[in-house]
Amino acid sequence: MAVDFAGMYREQCRRSGYGQKSSRHWDQRAASRDKRAPDGIYTEACLSRMDFTGVQTVLDIGCGTGNLAIPLARRVRHVHALDFSPEMLAHLQAHRRQAGIKNLTVHQLSWADSWRGVPRVDLALCSRALGVADLRAALTKMTRYARRRCYAITHVGGSFLGPDILARLGRSIVPRPDYIYAVNILYQMGLRATVDFLQTTARMPYATPEAFLDSVRWRIGDLQPREITRLKQMYRQLPVQADGQRVYQHHFTWAMLGWETTPA
Repeated sequence: MAVDFAGMYREQCRRSGYGQKSSRHWDQRAASRDKRAPDGIYTEACLSRMDFTGVQTVLDIGCGTGNLAIPLARRVRHVHALDFSPEMLAHLQAHRRQAGIKNLTVHQLSWADSWRGVPRVDLALCSRALGVADLRAALTKMTRYARRRCYAITHVGGSFLGPDILARLGRSIVPRPDYIYAVNILYQMGLRATVDFLQTTARMPYATPEAFLDSVRWRIGDLQPREITRLKQMYRQLPVQADGQRVYQHHFTWAMLGWETTPA
């Protein structure tokens, strides 16, 4: 009897309390995301691992403010950038105009929407945007839109919080489903994914303790009074940069999955 990895993914989402963020949630974070220093190391790590053989068109799913869409537009004939957050796309459009990029089309759509107006492309990409309720449906959809190959970059591990924050919280968490579910689901779809691992470090500045607390709430939900006290103590111990903001440094590991959509 075959193992139902898609069902196991849905069950792990349920057990972990993992909930999808709405476009409104991402709208609220668009400006702060855009103010961060460009994630050039992550961008270059991703692009350097992609096979652009025969690729003239790209679909960037969950494009955000354009961290990958803008440099991709400099490499290929045309990029279709898709996101469900209008604020994220507004920042992307500003970056596109500033960079003088004309070969980029924006689509305000979610995973669940009909993509009828989105053309098939040579390469479909989803970077850090696979937090969906139905992972098999998402992988099937992006595969269907790619004539040659797909890449998906997703988190390794069961939490987006650093181990130091988890230790301060002192709570045990049920891990969220990570990349291995996607590998196994693709295998059951008849697609043999390659896996590469990327190591990145994010420097996250916070002007106030409340901003720091909000970033933790974003990932784990409501906080108990004792947890708030512990995190405020942690905030006061963070290093201070020149502008007075305190900086939290977080090390991430990402899994970059790649698969061909046509027989070799």
